[in-house]
Amino acid sequence: MAKKETRTTEEDRISDMSDDVLCHILSFLTTKEAIVTSLLSKRWTLLWCMLPSLHVHCSKPIIQHHAHVQTFLALHRAPKIKTFHLQCHSHEVCCSHHTEEWVSEVVAKKVENLNISLCNSHESMLSLPTLFTCSTLVTLNINGPFYLSIPSSVHLPNLKTMELRVNSCIPHSNFCKLVSESAALELFYMGPMLLGNCFQEVKAVHKCGRVEVFYSNWVCDLFIESERDYDFNISDVMALRTWPNIVRVKAYVTVHFDDIDFVENILEGLRNVEFLYMKYFRLWLKPSLHLLPFNNLVELRLLLNREDSMFDDFPRKCPKLKVLEFNIMDSPLDISERYRYHVHHGVRERDLSIVHYLPLMSP
Repeated sequence: MAKKETRTTEEDRISDMSDDVLCHILSFLTTKEAIVTSLLSKRWTLLWCMLPSLHVHCSKPIIQHHAHVQTFLALHRAPKIKTFHLQCHSHEVCCSHHTEEWVSEVVAKKVENLNISLCNSHESMLSLPTLFTCSTLVTLNINGPFYLSIPSSVHLPNLKTMELRVNSCIPHSNFCKLVSESAALELFYMGPMLLGNCFQEVKAVHKCGRVEVFYSNWVCDLFIESERDYDFNISDVMALRTWPNIVRVKAYVTVHFDDIDFVENILEGLRNVEFLYMKYFRLWLKPSLHLLPFNNLVELRLLLNREDSMFDDFPRKCPKLKVLEFNIMDSPLDISERYRYHVHHGVRERDLSIVHYLPLMSP
């Protein structure tokens, strides 16, 4: 007896998916891979054109086929580009020639998230004038071996995250313009930047009314933490000796290299803070630091060489001091004694002596 032949029809779940769902799936692919799917069927022919995100790993194939970025993006039918990534790890200088054109076109399409990462550049200066007036931009990440030109006109009202990893720092006036015109900014990172033969790094977080800034270079690390209800702008803490509005904050300074002029500049900028932690081990104690009055300082923690005169000199510059802590160091890594005092009208009352040292700061 002949066996009955049975046919099993497999369910085509992909065909049942809406275009929106398919576009979401394709958005996880590079743009090149998404375009290849147009060969699957008639339905897929133009599906990649509706993607909300574009991930270009190299401009060269696109330019070879379409001649211009504008010609290629004219095929894109989505009302806006939510995310655009231009990442080129080729040793050839192929993408930097077209970076400005890419940015201009995606800005016109109301881009929200922009990521540019280039290994090489045909020019030392990258100029992207339309980028800095993009009202829809939410996140910005630029990484490459070039200087970044900041135009005089900046308006980034919705930008929340900005990360810049470029060859050199931005002039302070341009930097302040960049930050002050980004009213919604919550995370800012810049560095490591090459300044002469030295490196500098800055990270700032502004969220829920609280600001934290970490600044690092070859001389020192500086960490500034605001109170939750204290309102000051990230740009307030980016230039030495220009911080008069920084008052209700905690400032932590760890000095790695004995550059007295630089340390004096740091302390001058922090002269209005209410809390100061300072670790500064000097082998050579001459000349002494020139200290300005710290008229708002209420708590001071010093980690110094046992023989450093700042143990005596610094508290004298703090008329409102209430809490004073001495951490005595016999080497850059060795804290042998710790003393803590309450200060009332200039009179010290010890409440703690020679205890096991616990780290007070982490970068």
